[in-house]
Amino acid sequence: MRKIYTVLVFILVAASVALASCVEPLELDPDIVGEIVALEVEGQTRVPTVNTSARTVNIEVGREVELDAVRITRIELNPTASCDLAAGSTLDLRTPLRVTVTTVAGYEWTITGTQRPIDPVSQRPLPDGGFDNWHRTDRISAGGAVNPEGKVWNPWIEGGVLGDTRWWDTGNDGVTMLGNSISTPTAPGEGCPANPEGIAARLETVFAVLKVAGGNIYFGRFGGLEGMDAKCEMGHPWQAKPRGLKGWYKYFPQPIDKTLASHVGLHPYGLSRDEWMGKMDSLHVSVALWASPDGEDKPFVVDTNYNRFTDLTRGSEGVIAWGSFVSGEEQAEWSQFSLTLDYLRPEYLGDTPLPPNTRLVVQATASKHCNYFIAGTSGGGPDGKTGSLMYVDEFELVY
Repeated sequence: MRKIYTVLVFILVAASVALASCVEPLELDPDIVGEIVALEVEGQTRVPTVNTSARTVNIEVGREVELDAVRITRIELNPTASCDLAAGSTLDLRTPLRVTVTTVAGYEWTITGTQRPIDPVSQRPLPDGGFDNWHRTDRISAGGAVNPEGKVWNPWIEGGVLGDTRWWDTGNDGVTMLGNSISTPTAPGEGCPANPEGIAARLETVFAVLKVAGGNIYFGRFGGLEGMDAKCEMGHPWQAKPRGLKGWYKYFPQPIDKTLASHVGLHPYGLSRDEWMGKMDSLHVSVALWASPDGEDKPFVVDTNYNRFTDLTRGSEGVIAWGSFVSGEEQAEWSQFSLTLDYLRPEYLGDTPLPPNTRLVVQATASKHCNYFIAGTSGGGPDGKTGSLMYVDEFELVY
């Protein structure tokens, strides 16, 4: 029996040797170079560039992606090639990364990563959003007489050029005809937590003898007075497409105690003077992208003499995008707010350029209805002596 078993083992071994001698060994083709065919990552802003001759891959990601943790979503190699990278793994691209792709031999590839640069047009920052630049000027009356007291506070550097170093304005040039500036800078060192050593804008609502004047600041310029009525030219030329606005504020609202009979009926709410009285005032911050429907390159004009108000809303003609922040709650400490722009014409969220006459309109006021001369004008603020009072600082567009 043992002899039979030994013979069988011998036969099997011999057969195996014979069979092996008939089969060619599997050999890898030495001409196949290890290549990365495709590589995709989370947050990429374009398809990564693969250069097979230089053995490099260049990846560009958005600025929200941390370069030390770029996550692979897809990697493809040529047949028979292998490497240590796989979908789901992360790359540290703060410096060029060397990777070996292996076939018969090992081939070194270099992967580089960059963050998409900020395009000065597509992500244009809001100029002077910190409200740190102010100067005072004398006021020239309608008769040509100069008030030498420097009553008018202006939110730009002295000698500022409109659209270059001068972006914001207020209604101070109008209200100082009978009183003092109501939109003024705080003292240095009274800025919000984002810039505590800086300056903020202080916006106070007052009753200026005959009419309410709401503390305000807006992106544009004051257009002058006609009698007791003011004209404001709001907005500057703009081609970037912000998705929102954020900033800091404090607020001390007061019950509405002043209305004007000639303008109450013009308000879209349709309330009577008695219905307005006692309601709590409210702040208003709004942003709009607006293009004049006639195609002309001009600002959005507010003129109370002709009953043209700051009612830029979703339904206003020429509005491309609009958003607002409204509150009637007291906020004694600095707090952040944010608002989102609603694009009424969605095609402008894509690659379609904005109309060439587009203007960015930004405004903040301590009294939302002051255009209609409806506001709270007394008994408020930290000292109990002001009208509705608002502080704003560090406005920033969000893209």
